Amino acid sequence: MPHLLVTGGSRRLGLHITQHYLRQNWRVTVLTRESSEQLNELKQDNLTIIAVGDYQSDALTEALDTLKTDTIDLIVHNASRFEQDETDPARISDQLNRLMMIHVTLPTMINTVLTPALRRSENACIVHMSDIYVMNPDESRSHYCASKAALENLSLSFAKKLAPDVRVTSIQPGALMFLPEHDQNAQQQVLEKSLLQTESGFDPVLQTLDFLVRNPFITGSPIRVDGGRAICR
Repeated sequence: MPHLLVTGGSRRLGLHITQHYLRQNWRVTVLTRESSEQLNELKQDNLTIIAVGDYQSDALTEALDTLKTDTIDLIVHNASRFEQDETDPARISDQLNRLMMIHVTLPTMINTVLTPALRRSENACIVHMSDIYVMNPDESRSHYCASKAALENLSLSFAKKLAPDVRVTSIQPGALMFLPEHDQNAQQQVLEKSLLQTESGFDPVLQTLDFLVRNPFITGSPIRVDGGRAICR
């Protein structure tokens, strides 16, 4: 039974990734700050939920030490924070540290500690969930965009480091599914900035993950899943 480790797997895209691979009879380990009611409802033998609170906590180190003796076939770095820039100088440093911790430090720790577990797999793959903003940043979220750009570069570095045993790629999603607070006007504004002008939902990302798992000759290659939003902006 193949084994997936997904970060931030308790809500939205992460929850859908968890559900998708459980349906395909994978073992799934979810590493999350805290679980959710929807995730807890999925309770089954091949699902492990590890809530570590602050990603800098001792609980994270203990969890990774346990997992490194296992076999892992796929890691999806989905944990993320999407934030407007802090403008108060007293708070900018804290925000940058928080974003870099989640988008760069956490993936680096996981990839490094779990390299032995990945190398036990016959088809190991790491996927970093990046963002189309890495090449064309949103000026109101420059701190977020910078941390995601660092993640994109990190993905390329690990593709070099772990070859040929482990393939490493990234997915750059656009706007996939609206939040409940998005009214009709906000939704229309988003749709008009995409070539395909539709709310895709999360399935296109799941299909891309499946493709990356099946294709043995892709590494170091970011894939946009954005309905053409990146070239429309």
